[in-house]
Amino acid sequence: MLKHTKLLPAVGAAALLATLVGAPPASAAGAGGPGGFGNATTASKKAPSAACKELTTDGGFEMPKVKGADWMLFDEDDVPGWRTDDPEGQIEIWKSGMDGVPARFGSQFAELNATGSGNSIYQDIKTKPNSKIYWSFWIRARDTSDGKDVDATQIHFGRTPKNDNGNVNGVGSTFAYMNTATDVSWRRLSGWYQTGSNQTMTRVTLTAVESASTDEGYGNLVDGLTVVDNKKCI
Repeated sequence: MLKHTKLLPAVGAAALLATLVGAPPASAAGAGGPGGFGNATTASKKAPSAACKELTTDGGFEMPKVKGADWMLFDEDDVPGWRTDDPEGQIEIWKSGMDGVPARFGSQFAELNATGSGNSIYQDIKTKPNSKIYWSFWIRARDTSDGKDVDATQIHFGRTPKNDNGNVNGVGSTFAYMNTATDVSWRRLSGWYQTGSNQTMTRVTLTAVESASTDEGYGNLVDGLTVVDNKKCI
């Protein structure tokens, strides 16, 4: 269990300004919708909706729908936009309320550790070279003991590899930022990333760095990933 947080340094042309902020009031909890903005009410006042183009796909893990159970394992090919390095190629999605955890947005969220431990899920998004993109997502630890559990989760941005050999780490200008969350409430991470020259595709990766549980497949809940190219939309 981690007792402190750690910032991994930027590499090459990449730059990062990451902040950790508390959750908005409960009345605004679902304002952004699946994969929406951390505070859609504020964002809508600052920027027209047309200017807030979402670069990710299914950032709220609302598809596919979990049916007949509180959680399901899906083959990565069946989850829009997402891929994984899980040993079985599975992505785990929970319904809101599973183990007493409400979704931060919409009615579903994901657990990074599906059938293994230290797993990642990732997707490739279209980006403009030498430009900033702004990101936000929510993390929470899975409750696995009587005490307060703490999980560490990392977001990573990098140039999409030209030949995907299964390595989720991008090449070229990259950065990674890791922070922790407890099993008590969702915590939001946000910041920006600057692409390199000729970087028209960028890979964003969410990784389960450390879990409070020693059981494979336990820990690191995530929801509401959004990546946009307009700062006013975050």
